[in-house]
Amino acid sequence: MLNEVLLGLFLSATGLIVAGLLAWIGFVSFANINLSPFAFMNTLTTLGLLLLYTSSFEVYRARDLLIFLAVSFFFHAGRLSTLLESEDKRLRIFFLSAGHTKSEYALNYLFKRAIRKNIASLLLCWGLLTTSFVLREMNIPRNQSFWLGLFLLCLGVTSFLLDRKY
Repeated sequence: MLNEVLLGLFLSATGLIVAGLLAWIGFVSFANINLSPFAFMNTLTTLGLLLLYTSSFEVYRARDLLIFLAVSFFFHAGRLSTLLESEDKRLRIFFLSAGHTKSEYALNYLFKRAIRKNIASLLLCWGLLTTSFVLREMNIPRNQSFWLGLFLLCLGVTSFLLDRKY
């Protein structure tokens, strides 16, 4: 049980670091990195994907680590993209017109403001990963876990589509 908790924390932290670095590179440089396609990865979608995966495949540590790391990255990239899109453009223009660079804006304002949300995202993803590890170990019938995962996946995508701003 302790191994699953620590593994979930490690995978969640690694996904957050990679997504944060990509968001930083896309924000302060001229690289065209857009994280908005990952915005559909909300809590329900992530848990549904994890349950679908754990109910469909046998335990294979190397593959499992890569899949869980990818899901963690997608989850954090989606949360970061919604955070960056929700920033007020007028405040950014005001900050930049005061003589500050994009990297100063990102460091001094945006990422300091997002620390609390990133910690919440880290804890939420950690909980989702650990829950899927524990549910896999509980030997719940695969059929039930599969249908629950499919239901959560459909619910998550539907809620994303209904909440989306045009």
